[in-house]
Amino acid sequence: MTTSPKRRRPRSGFGDKPTGDRRIAIYVRRSTDDERQPFSIDAQLASLRAYIASQPGWTLVGEPFSDDASGATTNRPGLQRALHAAQADRFDVLLVYRVDRFTRRLSDLLELLGQLDEAGVAFVSATEPFDTSTSIGRMLVQLLGVFAEFERETIIDRVINGMAAKAQKGQWVGGNRPYGYHVDRPTQKLTVHEAEAPIVREIARLYVHERLGTRAIATELNRRGITNRTGKRWSGLTIGRILESPAYAGDISYADVYVADAHPALIDRDTWRRIREIADARTDGSQRAMSGSEYHLTGLITCPDCGNKYIGTSARGRNQTYRYYTCYSRSRYGTHGCSAPRLDAPATDDATLQALYNFYSDADTLIRDAIAEARNHRRERHEDRRAELDTVQADIIAKSGAIERYLTAFEAGTLDDTIAGERIKALKQEIVALSSRRDEITDLIEDEPTMPEPDTLEGIRAELRHAIAEGASAERKALIERLIAEIKVTADYRIIPVFRVPLGAPVRALPHMVGRAGLEPATEGL
Repeated sequence: MTTSPKRRRPRSGFGDKPTGDRRIAIYVRRSTDDERQPFSIDAQLASLRAYIASQPGWTLVGEPFSDDASGATTNRPGLQRALHAAQADRFDVLLVYRVDRFTRRLSDLLELLGQLDEAGVAFVSATEPFDTSTSIGRMLVQLLGVFAEFERETIIDRVINGMAAKAQKGQWVGGNRPYGYHVDRPTQKLTVHEAEAPIVREIARLYVHERLGTRAIATELNRRGITNRTGKRWSGLTIGRILESPAYAGDISYADVYVADAHPALIDRDTWRRIREIADARTDGSQRAMSGSEYHLTGLITCPDCGNKYIGTSARGRNQTYRYYTCYSRSRYGTHGCSAPRLDAPATDDATLQALYNFYSDADTLIRDAIAEARNHRRERHEDRRAELDTVQADIIAKSGAIERYLTAFEAGTLDDTIAGERIKALKQEIVALSSRRDEITDLIEDEPTMPEPDTLEGIRAELRHAIAEGASAERKALIERLIAEIKVTADYRIIPVFRVPLGAPVRALPHMVGRAGLEPATEGL
């Protein structure tokens, strides 16, 4: 199978629009903040269709690409489909109502325009002077980039300098007020919150004198019915932030500015010094491990009790550090947040790798059956698309036949050339639009899971043998991320890995039982 080289659109002269027929695709977006951005999808579509009708040689092809999402990210389904269609040469121009419907970020705009340019597709705004098929349009985009970047950097510098100036005066630089303090509006300095200040001192006492950790302190405050500033339960993370902020010792710290005794302290200097010493000593102890490669399954395990993900945690014993997978809610809020048990991390990792190897050692039949089932399921879902494909193909044939009849009548002298020419042009534009839709439907129907090649499966088996016998932690983690779709945990805390088959559909693996020492193979089959 050969691939054609990328199509590049011809460059036009300064300010000149290219002539000839152009296939147009529409992209529309409704902002998540509709009150401030009152550009409804229907209003955009109506304006864009009218704009297309006013341009000679322009033909709308395919269905509009649409999103109902924020423009702060490019990870939008409609936008991604538009980019995919551009790369597949489905249209020549992507038309939007306004640039901010496309994206709100300059860096994203330049990146998206680069992708369209690589695909040979022009970008046009119906209400602004943006048409990247012209030299002046491309120049305006570049000028926008220069001035927008300059303005952004200027604003950032002003904000940073303003906050540094406030910090030098001992003022609170902004953001949420620290728990235990008010911000005095006239002076912009911190003043004591009489109701919250005793809780801050109690947190310091529990940490220094009772030697409780941050999560244990959160659990104790929640047990007493004490809520945080927003009226919610305490978490270990929030306690940790309090114990790290020099504001509680009466100091203001911002960037390179440090002002001591800027406001009343809630924690005296001696206690603050002891907090820092204890925190430094505990850094290598009970805190969460920082090396992600040590936890192969982080983010893959879903808690059966609260639905949050399990994360890697550790605890310091007398002679060694113990590693676990712990539900995020339990890790942050203690057992009050979630009572799901912890899983022994090394045992869970080893059992998952072994289950992967066992599966791929004799998986050809299972994978073949799973792929056949997935294909049948997809074909059932594609019945409507196949019916539409038949209709579209029939319309293309009918309109092509109509063109032939018009040409025959014109050649026989029974039809005026003006009437024949206009009708033939309209029919050709309709055929272009129908052909684009036919290609879209064909891609959707033909995109079916396929059986991986025998060499692929043998390569996976070899990788698993190496990972189990002598693979480094990072190698094992990378292999698991590639081959495991998720880890399900049942109500009785059995784990069920869901395997990801290359070029196929996820396949459920053998269940494993959680035991005291880790994981033991269960007797159930598939």
